[in-house]
Amino acid sequence: MATINWRTIKIDLLDPESSSNFDITSLAPSIAPVSAAEVQSLSGQIKQLLRGGDAEGALRGALENAPYGGDTGAKEVHLATVVEILQSIKQSEMSPMLSRIYGSESGIEALDVLMKYL
Repeated sequence: MATINWRTIKIDLLDPESSSNFDITSLAPSIAPVSAAEVQSLSGQIKQLLRGGDAEGALRGALENAPYGGDTGAKEVHLATVVEILQSIKQSEMSPMLSRIYGSESGIEALDVLMKYL
């Protein structure tokens, strides 16, 4: 006669309402993959805005198009672009620019992305 050690049975697995039966893949949002070429192209467009003197537009463009679904190389390219934009903005212009971004539509999300880069 086989004896079962009842202390090793995971009772939670038998309960359908248990958190151990929860599909954790539903917690992560579905993010479309982004290629490094797309990030390079976006980086070129953003740098063009920066060269044209539109630092606020360049910063908004970089923050609104963060490559969440990109590979490590794409994320590093985007990080370098964001750092270049931030370095080109004068300290006296930064606070008013961030206030304008905060007051705009989807400004809070853009500033959340900026905090992830800082």
